[in-house]
Amino acid sequence: MKQTGIWLDLNEANIIDLIDGVVATATIAANVEHFHLKGGSRSKTPWGPMDKTSESKLLNRKKQQLNHYYEEVCQSLQDSDAVLLFGPAEAKIGLQKYIQSQNNLKDKPLQVQTADSMTLNQKIALVKDFFNA
Repeated sequence: MKQTGIWLDLNEANIIDLIDGVVATATIAANVEHFHLKGGSRSKTPWGPMDKTSESKLLNRKKQQLNHYYEEVCQSLQDSDAVLLFGPAEAKIGLQKYIQSQNNLKDKPLQVQTADSMTLNQKIALVKDFFNA
């Protein structure tokens, strides 16, 4: 029996597998850009028009990067019997929605918990406690 706990935020995901009591860990980097939208630049003419910045293009780009990140994380869930998602940010909710939209993963038992930033040993202990209870 394989039980998987995933701690994730928008920077990385720690995947903790419990296979018959044996712990295996892996880390996946998110590669999602964190951008702060700033104004455009002026033309050479004094008091000329400003170039616009396209917020929709940046948001679509981030959405595509997040979908690629979620797809990478979901590849480790193919043979899992139960899944626990936990982490400090909104990424766990996005991954939950992504899993529920996938036909091959939506039948797996899935739990979501909020957790603060932790060390790897604390994450492993939380996953063990959750699946042993």
